Amino acid sequence: MYSYAVPPLPSIHCRDMAAKDEVMPKEKVVMYESPEAASLQTVTGWVDAGGRFWGKDEHMARYSGSTHRQCEQNPEHPIHTTGRGCPACHEERRAANFAAMPKRVWAGEPIIEYDGDRYFFDEDDLRDYLIEYEIDLAELKLVFCTPNYPSQIDPNDHFCDDLPEDGEISDDQLLAAFDLLNEMIRKSPPLSWSPGKEAVELPKTFIDMVIHERLEAQA
Repeated sequence: MYSYAVPPLPSIHCRDMAAKDEVMPKEKVVMYESPEAASLQTVTGWVDAGGRFWGKDEHMARYSGSTHRQCEQNPEHPIHTTGRGCPACHEERRAANFAAMPKRVWAGEPIIEYDGDRYFFDEDDLRDYLIEYEIDLAELKLVFCTPNYPSQIDPNDHFCDDLPEDGEISDDQLLAAFDLLNEMIRKSPPLSWSPGKEAVELPKTFIDMVIHERLEAQA
């Protein structure tokens, strides 16, 4: 049979209990009806036309409450809709970009209006448009188009959701089918055309032809 001594419990003095009470003060009670719970204050701030309060943010209050504003870059431009850029500035930037484009003489390739969405795929198409709508040749802005070809298909990318992690297609017949498909894709003509970064210079012979046909139409 074994025996052992039990250590005595620490004594707690009254002054220790009092110190504990001082460390943990009681929660302050503030009644609903008390003046401490709330007070009436006067708040000054910017309010937009719809009544929304913006505090010190005058810009957002005016931005939210207005329908139109002056151009920030050039006050001589016409006013424009708030929330949209200045149309006059946009036109100036577009004109500057077009003027900076390299130019080459048109030889019948697909072209498009710089500021529009009208495509022309041959000489007859452009000539008829210029004569029918009496387009001012001096104001005409055209750019060459770039072709958009179909992309070849990688079978492992195409079936990535169906393959195991780090897995690859191992079926020779399926791979051969994709090779044949990609061969046809490489031979495919453009699916569509997009505006390019070269400006069109119309040949003098074409311009003379348009002017001549306009005069004949007026005779």
